Amino acid sequence: MAGKKDHAVVAVISDLTARQAAQITKDIFVSKQKNAPNARGTAASGLMSSVGALLCRGNKRIGG
Repeated sequence: MAGKKDHAVVAVISDLTARQAAQITKDIFVSKQKNAPNARGTAASGLMSSVGALLCRGNKRIGG
């Protein structure tokens, strides 16, 4: 085992175009699958005005 699994990552990146947000979300999915294939998580993208709701709700499950 690589160590105790008690850490998480949360990031909010603003001032992006829709295309940039989609690309970063895709990159997160790819990196998660490569580095932690059995981990579970959520990634979401949307308007800056709804960041709070995105953090609470999330709309794309990252499998595990």
